Amino acid sequence: MRKTVILFILLASFFALNAQSVDDARKLKNAPTPSAGYGKDLGDFKSGTYTITSAGLSRQYTIDIPKDYDKNKTYRLIFAMHMMGGHMQTMVDQNFYGLKTYAERDGVPVIFVAPEGYTDRSPWRGRDDKDHIFFADMLNLFKDKLSIDTSRVFCCGFSFGAMITYALSLNFQKDLRAVACYAPANWNIYLPENKHEPLAFYSTTGTEDGLCKYVNSDELKQGGKYCVLTHIEDNGLKELPEIPIATTPTHVTTEFKGLPEEYPVLFGSFVGGHTDNVKDPGSDVNWIAKETWDFFMRF
Repeated sequence: MRKTVILFILLASFFALNAQSVDDARKLKNAPTPSAGYGKDLGDFKSGTYTITSAGLSRQYTIDIPKDYDKNKTYRLIFAMHMMGGHMQTMVDQNFYGLKTYAERDGVPVIFVAPEGYTDRSPWRGRDDKDHIFFADMLNLFKDKLSIDTSRVFCCGFSFGAMITYALSLNFQKDLRAVACYAPANWNIYLPENKHEPLAFYSTTGTEDGLCKYVNSDELKQGGKYCVLTHIEDNGLKELPEIPIATTPTHVTTEFKGLPEEYPVLFGSFVGGHTDNVKDPGSDVNWIAKETWDFFMRF
């Protein structure tokens, strides 16, 4: 009996220590958690476009690795998911939603990835989980080949790119530190069963957006509003708040109170249509890109 008790205590201590290590990796400004690629030479793996086979499909992605890449330094990893009418090259041309501009300005080591969609006549798949398998395959590949800080993996996207980003946020909470969705929709896209695990979440919607509406259906809980409410609830707030909406040309961004600092939820709204490039009156700064960068840099 005594041996059984001792064994139980040892097992409980083991699992408690492991749980604590996971928690530590989610604390603000935590120490980096290097991937298996830490210390490995790049070899012939460099910035460019690559093709892999994933879930029986030929898939492509473009990766941007800093020219001064150091195998003994850890790098943040940011996925930029393209919109309808765009492609992975669009993300490169747009400096990955403008985030590479901020990374270079601030001297922050970041590896950017732009996957290519369009495998079933729409930017991202609407009927199966093959995009999710593709995402997991890319993530595993990069962790093995590159020195990734596995506690600082992010994803962002606009329109259909926001839709796939939101879909990934429902079942990759353990892999993603935070996501940013610009004009998301939670319909016409494959949605996995939500694991209901916490994840830092940032989202924006224009009040006059007729494509990815703030509310498409209250009955079906469709719209950007419900993307926000889902993560507020999953992050621990059970009494769901009212969400402030912009009524003037100046945008309104709300950070919801009562959530753990590791898992904030922010929502930005503006009077306008379907876009991810918005400037307040008298400003030449796209506040969506700036707020996304500031949000990701919290962690």
